[in-house]
Amino acid sequence: MNVILVHGVFENGRLFHSLAQQLRSRGHNCLVPALKPNDARHGIADLSTRLKEYVENQLNHNERFVIVAFSMGCMVSRYYLQALGGINRCDGFFAISAPFRGTRLAYLHYGQGGRDLRPDSDFIRYLEDTESILSGLTIHTYRTPFDVMIVPSKSSHWRLAKNHVIRSPLHDLMPKNKYIINHIQKCLESSRLN
Repeated sequence: MNVILVHGVFENGRLFHSLAQQLRSRGHNCLVPALKPNDARHGIADLSTRLKEYVENQLNHNERFVIVAFSMGCMVSRYYLQALGGINRCDGFFAISAPFRGTRLAYLHYGQGGRDLRPDSDFIRYLEDTESILSGLTIHTYRTPFDVMIVPSKSSHWRLAKNHVIRSPLHDLMPKNKYIINHIQKCLESSRLN
């Protein structure tokens, strides 16, 4: 299975090292784009366009994939799936610590990306208004109640998804969490991704 790992703000995908290593050992093709600018100064939609270009350059047009995303990368991925046609090739979406309903911390972030990720922003309202596009997709979310980046942490809960609460002490530890890694691997080995 092709697995696209989409990083968060100020990152380049290194946090996915353990997950990618385990999935590759099971025969999965892991692709880790380093989206720029990684501070999202031009907005989430801009990074989603870059994600679309990456997928089109790395995979044949008929190849399918699943997305595993972390933090801001979940919003980049979601816009790609909902607004840029990614849903047509995607078999599953695994969202780790996603600010689906925004995060109050975004008020401290400069640029369009910060404005996009504020609670009740136009960007978030657009995603909520069009989320039915993803209603047939297998979606899993993972959140920790101790998250100080996604405020409130319940912003990671999504009614379309199977939601998992992980008691991880830190936001950045979530992509390395053994339960999450094993759960994603198990899902990928299931024909129905559930």
